Amino acid sequence: MGSIRPAVRGRAVLAGALVIVSALAACVRRAPVLIPPSGGIEAVEGFGSASIAGVSAVVKGKFSFVFRRPGFGRVEAVDPIGRTAFLIVFRDGRAWFVLPGKKVYAEDAAAVMMERFLGVALEPGEAVGLLSGTWSAAGAADEWRVDRDPKGRLSGGFRGAFSFTVQEFFPGDGVPREIGLEGPGTSGRVKVHRLGFNPGLRDEAFDTAFLSRFAAKTWDELLELLDR
Repeated sequence: MGSIRPAVRGRAVLAGALVIVSALAACVRRAPVLIPPSGGIEAVEGFGSASIAGVSAVVKGKFSFVFRRPGFGRVEAVDPIGRTAFLIVFRDGRAWFVLPGKKVYAEDAAAVMMERFLGVALEPGEAVGLLSGTWSAAGAADEWRVDRDPKGRLSGGFRGAFSFTVQEFFPGDGVPREIGLEGPGTSGRVKVHRLGFNPGLRDEAFDTAFLSRFAAKTWDELLELLDR
């Protein structure tokens, strides 16, 4: 069921690609109490679901993720029989959207690829701050501006036409559980089902050497290939 296809000619749309084995849903229990470690957060890892609809993204389903400061990340979606439907690897300002079943990938800027995935342009380091609820309120005019509610919790933010709003928190200390997202012609939400802080270092998660065995495609070529 994992697929990526254009909705109309010339328009890139990420559609129905995030489906994980239904048995995983049974593993989602009552939200745990989450308290970010006092020593700071360099990385987050977990499992979530997304429902995004708009011009640049149409996403519905579940995915695993890991993001590490300053610029590393990995998102992986699995089809109903356990195969990787797609994965996105982020490192050093770049991102690779990989279709293992087709042995092809498309490369672009990290924020551009995140916008195709979620409809909102985020860097991996920004994703760490958002998902942990620790994003700083400081920022230059051309960067994200974030807000906090009367309890001091991260409540929302914006940069140009992109914005997010925290709609629900995990029990504990202000860690976002459900986040509303808005981009140009795009809206939706992400819900985090499971989250961990500062997982052990696994550099192989962000390794792209395996792409030497894959064919490079432009984003449009990748979409055309999937639409055949």
